[in-house]
Amino acid sequence: MNTYKTLPELLSKVVRDFNNPKAFNYLKDGEWHSLSTTKFVDHVRKISLGLKDLGLKKGEGVGIISDSSPFWTIMDLGIIISGGVTIPMFANVSTENMLFQIKDSNLKYLFIASDDQWEQLGENKKKFKNIITLNIHDDFKGAITYEELLGRGEAASLKDPASYARLRDSHTEDEIATIIYTSGSTGQPKGVELTHKNLCSQIEACQKIFSLDSSRDKVVSCLPLAHIFERMVSYFFISTGTSIYYADDVKNVGNILREIKPTTMTLVPRLLEKVHAKIFDNIKESKGIKKTLGLLAMKRAMKKDPSSETTFIDKLYNRLVYKKFLMALGGNFKLMVCGGAALSDDIYRFFLNIGVNLYQGYGLTESSPVIATNYPGHNKIGTVGKPFPEVQVKIIADGEILAKGDNIMKGYHHLPELTKKTIVRGWLHTGDFGKIDEEGYLRIVGRKKEMFKTSTGKYVVPVPLEQKLTQLDLIDMALVIADGRKFVSCLLFPDLENLEQLKSRRKIEDMSTPEFFQSEKIQKEITDHIQKINLQHDHWEQIQKFKLILDSLSIETGDLTPKMNIRRKTVEDKYLTEIDEMYND
Repeated sequence: MNTYKTLPELLSKVVRDFNNPKAFNYLKDGEWHSLSTTKFVDHVRKISLGLKDLGLKKGEGVGIISDSSPFWTIMDLGIIISGGVTIPMFANVSTENMLFQIKDSNLKYLFIASDDQWEQLGENKKKFKNIITLNIHDDFKGAITYEELLGRGEAASLKDPASYARLRDSHTEDEIATIIYTSGSTGQPKGVELTHKNLCSQIEACQKIFSLDSSRDKVVSCLPLAHIFERMVSYFFISTGTSIYYADDVKNVGNILREIKPTTMTLVPRLLEKVHAKIFDNIKESKGIKKTLGLLAMKRAMKKDPSSETTFIDKLYNRLVYKKFLMALGGNFKLMVCGGAALSDDIYRFFLNIGVNLYQGYGLTESSPVIATNYPGHNKIGTVGKPFPEVQVKIIADGEILAKGDNIMKGYHHLPELTKKTIVRGWLHTGDFGKIDEEGYLRIVGRKKEMFKTSTGKYVVPVPLEQKLTQLDLIDMALVIADGRKFVSCLLFPDLENLEQLKSRRKIEDMSTPEFFQSEKIQKEITDHIQKINLQHDHWEQIQKFKLILDSLSIETGDLTPKMNIRRKTVEDKYLTEIDEMYND
C-alpha cells in the first residue's frame, strides 16, 4: 500500500523523517555549497506560494531550462505544489523544438538558469508572462529573480499562514504533474503526460529493491534532470534522505567521484564507455610489466562470467589492478544503475568483475520510466532484469513488449488518437521487441519503431535526417547510424548514375570517381551541407561524421526493398567495418 499518493505528500514525509544538513550539494565558483532538508523544503514552500502570487493557475505549465542543481528540483516541486505542471526542456534543446514545446503546452512561465540559455531565448522572451531567472541580470520587463520569487512567497505566507498547507493538500494522484516532450516517429516531439500516481509508484518500487541509508550513503547526480530517468531516481534519493551531490559538468565527474567518494550513482552507457576507454588508454600509455599486467587484467574482466569461481589469477588482478580502477571511481560504490540505452555485455562484465555493483534497467518516458531492471540478488548480463515491482510485462505474438501498471502515462498531450493506439486496454505498446527467459529476465532483441537511441540515452529519428542529406545532388541515398552509438554518423551513397553531370557542374571532369569524391572541394561541400542540417536539430541529433561509399545499392543484392528503401540491418552489416572506423578514430 502506498504511504503517499502525491509528490507533496512525499515531501511532507521527507521533512518529518529526515533532517540532513547536507542533503543537497552544488558547486559554485569551485566550492561546494549545501542545502539542508529543512531549507530545501522551505524553498519549495516559498516558490510554490510565489508562483501562485504571480498568478499561476491550476494546470498551467511552467517550463524549466536549466542545468541540474538543487534549484532545478526546488522549482519542479514548487511548480507542482502550486498546482502547475512542470515542462522540462534540455539545456541544449534546439530553438525549433523549444518553440514547439512552448506553443503546444501554452507556456506563460519559465525558469531559466544561465546566460547562454537566456541569450538563446532572444525575442521569444516576449512570449512569457514571467521568466524566473537564476544568476542572470537583465532589465527584461517580465523577469523576476529566484530570490525575488522566494520573497514573494514568504510575504504570501505571512499574510496567510495556512495558504501553503491548503496548496500542499489540494492534489490528487491522478493530476498531471509534468509533461515531458520526447521525439516522435515523424520527428515532431510528443508531450508525455505523467501523473502523481505514475511517479509515486516508481519511487516506492525503487524503495522495495534498492536500499539506501541516509547516514552513510552519498549520491552523485550527473545526468540531466530533464531526463525522466534521473528525475525519478532523484525523487527516490530524496525519499531516503540521502545526500545528493550535483555535478556541474559531465567532464568534471571523475574529479567529483574521487573527492566525494559516493556510494550510489545512476548513469547512461556512454558514461561507462568513457570510463572504460579512459582506463584502457591509461594502461596503453604505461610501460613494461605494468602495461602487460593491465592489459591481461582488462581482457579477463571483460570476458569472465562474474558468477563463476574466483581463481588465484582473479585475486592477483584484484589486488594489483582492479583496486586501482575502483579508486579512480572513488572506491566506495555499492550501487550503480545504468539505463537509457543498451549496455554492451563486455562492459557490463568488466565493471562487475572489477568490483562495481552495476545493474542495467529498461524503460520509456511513457512508463515513468522503469519497466524492468536488474537489482541486488537478481542480476543477469545480457538482460535488462526482471519487471519492476507492481509493473506487469508481457510479450505479444509479434514479439513486442507490453507493460501495464500505475507507472503508465496518462497519455500524449493533445494527441488522443495516438494515445489510443499506444495504450490498449491499459497495456503500453513499447515499440520494442523482447523475450522473457525461463528465469523471468527480460531481454531486448530489437526495435519495432524506426527510432534510434544513442548510448547517451537520447532518441534520434533517422528518416528526416536522411531525407535532408539526399537533398544535396551528390547524394543518392543516406543511412543514419545512431542506435547504441555514442553519436550520430551516416553512410552516404553518391549518385553514380549522374556522375558526369555532377563533375561538369563543378568543372572538375578530369578526376577519377574516387579522386572526385575524396577531393577537398567535394568533401567541403558535403561537410557544409551536413552543418546546415545540424543547425535544424538538437545537439544529440546532429551528424558528427560521415563515410562516402562508392558502391551502388540494388534490389538484386538485397540492399534495397522492392520499394527502393534501404534494408537497414543488411547495409549496416555489409559496411560494419566502415561504420566502426568512424567511432574508433
